[in-house]
Amino acid sequence: MAENSQFSFNRPYKPFGLNVQVPERTIKQAGETLSNIVKAPADPLFTFLEENEGVFNGDVAFEINKMVAQNFTIGSAMRIENEKINGKTPNFDMHF
Repeated sequence: MAENSQFSFNRPYKPFGLNVQVPERTIKQAGETLSNIVKAPADPLFTFLEENEGVFNGDVAFEINKMVAQNFTIGSAMRIENEKINGKTPNFDMHF
């Protein structure tokens, strides 16, 4: 094999796959995939900022009041349903 100057163990004589043409669609998809990979780490941050924009606009008091009202409404509805299902809570007079 040493006599054959066209062959070596490090590099084959005829490289494989150099004459293959890649379709345009594949190149476009690869570009979109790479673009999405680069943008993926920042997407959750921007989504969070968009959803909670009211808080970051300085309208913090309004957002807090809205959350408290929601919490009260949900808690009240749950207490009413609990009373309907389980009956009134017992009252114990501990003052003798």
